Amino acid sequence: MSRFNSQTLFAEAEAWNLWDVNVRVGPSGIHGELALDATALLQEMDRYFIRAAVAAHATGIEYDAPLGNKLLSEVQGPRLVPAWMATPDRAIVDRLATFQPKAVRLTPSRSNHNFPLNSWGAGELLEFLQAHQVLTLVAREDLEWNAVAGLLENFPRLPLLLLDIGYRADSFLFPLLKRFPSLSFDSATYLANRQLEAFVERFGPERVLFGSRLPFFTPAASLAVLASARMKEDDRRLIGGANLRRLLRMEEAGRGA
Repeated sequence: MSRFNSQTLFAEAEAWNLWDVNVRVGPSGIHGELALDATALLQEMDRYFIRAAVAAHATGIEYDAPLGNKLLSEVQGPRLVPAWMATPDRAIVDRLATFQPKAVRLTPSRSNHNFPLNSWGAGELLEFLQAHQVLTLVAREDLEWNAVAGLLENFPRLPLLLLDIGYRADSFLFPLLKRFPSLSFDSATYLANRQLEAFVERFGPERVLFGSRLPFFTPAASLAVLASARMKEDDRRLIGGANLRRLLRMEEAGRGA
């Protein structure tokens, strides 16, 4: 094994109380070829000093929301905060309430669950998420920029977190962040040279959360950007986990870190 492994390269991250907002558990793809079960996911997290993660189940994202939630309920543990799947179906919204969710993952695109993420198509669901301040995760590819604006205009207190923001998104992202205080995003694909540190210089560290996109991406990419960015250590810790714990209302998990 090379002496340049994750444990030596990212040893500083052990002190950051690192939390990941963007992982999947379970088989993905037609043949399940991209898969991490809970044990393998935790092992991979250990390699990169990730103490906890918000995890959605791939079955729920790609195929069947209720089945995905059932499978997710069987693997959740103290290090995996479940991101429950939801659609606007009344029965699913009622069932969601019984979970007392801290995080929900929505996949409204045509290739996934195919529903309008707006007041007339998903109003009851969105009202519930806003009223209970549930961290709401949506991949940017599932929601066009105009739809992001429309959603937050109608639900301005919804804690919306956009996943998988590309390196060319700033001209769309910045105006939305200025207009909507409840909007944030993850760092999994925010990887252009000096992009993260330039963002922090302009907006501060509170609106971006560490994400890896496991199992599709290695945590090494976003962790290397966070570790090498020229920023204050307090800012690095906010991005690395404290912002996520605040949005999940789990600040006590960061005490003593």
